[in-house]
Amino acid sequence: MTRQGARRILFTVGSLTVGGTESQLVMLASGLMARGWTVSVLGLEKSGPLIEKLERMGVAVLDGGYRAAAGLWLKVLLLGLCEIRLFGYALTIRPNVIHGFLPLTNFMSALAGRMAFVPLIITSRRGLGKHQDRHPNLKWLDWIANALSHVVTANSQAVARDTQARDGYDISRIVVIPNGLDFAHLDDARHRRNETRNALGLARTDIAIAMVANLIPYKGHAELIEAFAGNAAGDPRLKLFLIGEDRGLAEDLMSNARRLGVASRIGLMGQRSDVPVLLSAMDVGVLASHEEGFSNALLEKLAAGLPVVATNVGGNSEALKGMPNCFLVEPQDPVDLARGLAEAIGRLGEDDQNGKIRQSRIRERYSVDAMVDAYERLYLRAQ
Repeated sequence: MTRQGARRILFTVGSLTVGGTESQLVMLASGLMARGWTVSVLGLEKSGPLIEKLERMGVAVLDGGYRAAAGLWLKVLLLGLCEIRLFGYALTIRPNVIHGFLPLTNFMSALAGRMAFVPLIITSRRGLGKHQDRHPNLKWLDWIANALSHVVTANSQAVARDTQARDGYDISRIVVIPNGLDFAHLDDARHRRNETRNALGLARTDIAIAMVANLIPYKGHAELIEAFAGNAAGDPRLKLFLIGEDRGLAEDLMSNARRLGVASRIGLMGQRSDVPVLLSAMDVGVLASHEEGFSNALLEKLAAGLPVVATNVGGNSEALKGMPNCFLVEPQDPVDLARGLAEAIGRLGEDDQNGKIRQSRIRERYSVDAMVDAYERLYLRAQ
């Protein structure tokens, strides 16, 4: 049993590299620490730049002992040892709550939580269940995690509906808590627009289009380049910036851009730590993904005041609801994406007031405080 009045939580995640889920976890941990919670985070593999940030806040970062570079059978063995370590930490820390954040850690934390009699076991669905299509065996892990959890959370209504459809899980039992966004960095960057545009070589009349996403096939960079080429042919002002780590696609993407005659107008920015500053220099944001759960990158573009063109997948329609001069397009359809871009570009002249409306609405819906409030209400069920 946990001590009456104690507020201890143990989070589990794969690693602490910079990603959407991991960034949300850091913001949540920070908010809980400020409210008097004792927070521990177990990474299956203790790696990634977010470790230092968590430790500076006083969060205990624990190593599960997994190593992604190991061979297949060693990985299986290490995962078994991770489960034993997680169970041991749960017995030692005696958390009120254990909360898994991704499919594998959902299963592992739910199992360890049951064995250690943790009062409240929470698992998260943070994206559409496409991992079940790619790895059918993971469906069984999801089912077991659902059954062992006291609460299943989702970060959008679309993800909740997907969980119901795939797993047969009662949607009325899923608690939907949208992502939170730290607006301070975006507010600080807003005043650097002219400086940043000059650094990027943008003329005053140029129209800068940006997508923030690692170069992975399902993020839709190939369709975006085709759509951009369709608009750029008749408008020399257009420039496209792709912000994200190359995962092996850059060469093929730029080869196609050269074929389409637009390579000189595309900037591959790589992984950046100054995304808010870059967004301050942009005029239109794009999200071309084939699949999404709930996109932090989409929220960042809206919070920066940009009109956004996004594929109608996952929670994108929820994020764009009521946002003026924002357009949903069909996924994997460069023609429809080109149409959406043309509409957004064509309305830029009337966008000053609309940008303020987007910024205001996104702040009302997706603040970090609102996200932490919602999770804390959930966690206090264990008291």
